[in-house]
Amino acid sequence: MAAPSAAVPDLPPGYVLRERVVAQLDAAVRAPLTLVTAPAGWGKTAALVAWARTVRIGEGGELPVVRWVTSHAERGADVPGQLLGALSEHPDAHGGKADGDLLRVVDALQRPHVVVVDDVREISDPDALAELEALVRHGMGRLRLVLSCRRDPSLPLYRWRVDGSLTEMRTSDLSLTIAETAELLAAHDVVLPSATLYSLHSITEGWPAGVRLAAMAMRGHPEPERVLDDGGAFSSAVGDFLAGEVIDPLPAETRRLLLETAIAPRLNAGLVEAITGRDDGARMLAELKGSNAFLTRNAGPGGWYRFHPLFARTLHAELLRRSPERVADLHRRAAAWHGTYGIPAEALRHALLAEDWTGAVETLERSWPDIVGGVRYDRPHEAAPHAPAAEESMDPKLPLAFAAERLRVGDLEGTRDFLRRSGEDRTTPMFRAFAAAEAWLGGDPRRMLAEVSEISANNDEVRALTLLDEGEARLRLGELGAAGAPLHGALVLAQRSGLAQAQVCAAAQLAVLESMRGRLRASARLGRQALVTADRFGITDATDLGWVRMALAGVYGEWDRIAEADRLLDEALDLAAGDPDLLVSIATVRAKLRHGSGRLAPALEVLHTARRELGGAALAPAVERALALTEAELRIGGGDLGAARRLVATGGDPDVFQGWAACVDASAALIEGKAAAAATTAAQYATPSVDTALTWTVQAAILTSLAGRTLGDRNRVLRGLEVALDIAEEESFRRPFLVGGHPVRDLLANFAPLLPVYHPLAAELAAGSSPLAGGSRGGGDANLVEPLTERELTVLRYLQGTMSNLEIASTLYVSVNTVKTHVKNIYRKLHAGRRREAVERARELRLL
Repeated sequence: MAAPSAAVPDLPPGYVLRERVVAQLDAAVRAPLTLVTAPAGWGKTAALVAWARTVRIGEGGELPVVRWVTSHAERGADVPGQLLGALSEHPDAHGGKADGDLLRVVDALQRPHVVVVDDVREISDPDALAELEALVRHGMGRLRLVLSCRRDPSLPLYRWRVDGSLTEMRTSDLSLTIAETAELLAAHDVVLPSATLYSLHSITEGWPAGVRLAAMAMRGHPEPERVLDDGGAFSSAVGDFLAGEVIDPLPAETRRLLLETAIAPRLNAGLVEAITGRDDGARMLAELKGSNAFLTRNAGPGGWYRFHPLFARTLHAELLRRSPERVADLHRRAAAWHGTYGIPAEALRHALLAEDWTGAVETLERSWPDIVGGVRYDRPHEAAPHAPAAEESMDPKLPLAFAAERLRVGDLEGTRDFLRRSGEDRTTPMFRAFAAAEAWLGGDPRRMLAEVSEISANNDEVRALTLLDEGEARLRLGELGAAGAPLHGALVLAQRSGLAQAQVCAAAQLAVLESMRGRLRASARLGRQALVTADRFGITDATDLGWVRMALAGVYGEWDRIAEADRLLDEALDLAAGDPDLLVSIATVRAKLRHGSGRLAPALEVLHTARRELGGAALAPAVERALALTEAELRIGGGDLGAARRLVATGGDPDVFQGWAACVDASAALIEGKAAAAATTAAQYATPSVDTALTWTVQAAILTSLAGRTLGDRNRVLRGLEVALDIAEEESFRRPFLVGGHPVRDLLANFAPLLPVYHPLAAELAAGSSPLAGGSRGGGDANLVEPLTERELTVLRYLQGTMSNLEIASTLYVSVNTVKTHVKNIYRKLHAGRRREAVERARELRLL
């Protein structure tokens, strides 16, 4: 029933300690009962072993007695009996019913005890369930019980969640982050390019066993990136593990259901019933999810579930091995269902996989605007359909159906090949739509615009497609003012016409547009709309959703919600599928977050890695310009004004993001002490305009106000501050004020009270801390024996430039002797002998 030894097991070789998980377990055991539930291979045992070796209990960090029990009972674990044995000095001395004895033993504990019962498969015995319920109801005193399971036991968890007796850790808590994936690979002497690392994390979704198996297959491999899809050692190892640990132990009926549905990586109750002929699809999906059979339910109203990518691949391989004769029929059923319920892209894919050429062509002719307009780098979960030889099909549209499938998975060369093989008239709206999509995939938005302009839109579906293509192309060209109207029009027409993928795509691109324009609330609303619509139609892994998450991360970054922004960026990376524009856009947002947290060197490294791994890929003008301007901001933060100006002058199209470029130039001028030039440059964009993103209007207004203070122009200070605060309160901007450091905080503290309208945000921001100025969000003030005062930090920032003590005194409205006193104190506290040493030391401590 249980291992007799209560010793904590050894960690597996190559285990990477995850402080994040240890901290979560520390927090979890504040409750009497902790449930750690995840499928096989998710690192439950290893995480608990690592935690059990360092666990402390209570506010005082008291060292508990730790007991470990490994349950091997397949038919039902006697957790109360195992618990009694672990707590008793002589576990064999207790016979008979343990209920009374267990309660007395728990009540008699003099020291904190932690008992981990690992690998609890099931608690089915009614007496064991009653005893455990009685223990929780009675109260565990100094005992903390941790159960590790593959599925939830049959206990009243709902009640214990409400009364605080239970805390839980689930699959998402144990999943490896991208950084942890890299650490685990490094422990196996495997270092991957970022693009391959992202692909590995995307296909494993942080499943520790999958990452470990990949590391073992990649170690010593001359081309480790090929391991993920070469069908070799990695695929075999994953398949053997999942078959042995998950598939084979399932009841025969459940196994049959899994294999039949293996042809569809995304499922809902109706689709399950259409494929299998059953009438209890909802119940079966819920049971499969409850058993942790690598099936998760999407968050949203659509009722969609999806298999883990590696599990989907394994199931499909098993289906081909066991019942190859059934595959075509299952795909035909799936195609019919998707066609009936308005998801034509999936209907087309299944028809091609079923080799139903007539059905595929009919689907394409009926729904090509939605199929072509919505396909964006969807992640392939199975082998591509095989095209027939030329003599097997004379229909000229069939190659276009295969071209659509290749577009869906981002295969540019495959798309071009099938377009060349098509006998379709090159001047028809359908073919021109394909040509526009191919231009988009090839990174040529100008050619995309040219192709779209030749399409004759004779109905709402085609008009929705042409507007969508135009809006996307103008967005990538950086023509933000011109992109909004066609994208809004596309969304309205797609909704009116019921175009599933076009709705998602239009809402996603609008979310990106509004994020770039600084309309943060609109971006968040449209992003949520895109995600909800995608869930309604079962679209879970399209790259458009990666763009949505990138845009939302930018919004959350401006709102100073850094943890949420980082999480969204990780999710966006899982959906990037090698799209260079999306990968670089994610990198620019990530760099801004790092810079905003006072980590300049890591921020620059993010951008350098993105540049290094582009591999010569062409970027959209808007993305290329954003990359250059983001790096220019970082260079200014590091004091390299020359490099910043070179990036502004030569980094991409100078006509793109002119307001952003002006803010960079004004920032550099202000640091050089050229306040008049800074004021002139920033003033062009310091008032709200349809042509300038609100983000840069806020930044320009702040710079104008700072320059006005240096110039002694009180009216300029107040005008700039009022504009910045008005917009910030409307859109909830935080980042521009926080990264401005102490000079901006001084403005808020000293001038905001003089404005004609009270701004509550000003008081909040003035009282907050700036990470770039050594505040509580990650600065290095805590590393000083004697921290700098607020005024000393303000003076320190001005020491970066060329301003004299007299000029600093004039800017701060204090005497020059006061400034000299502050400078003397700064040198003493930073152990510096001159200005340059003080600035260098402050940057090391992340005070600047």
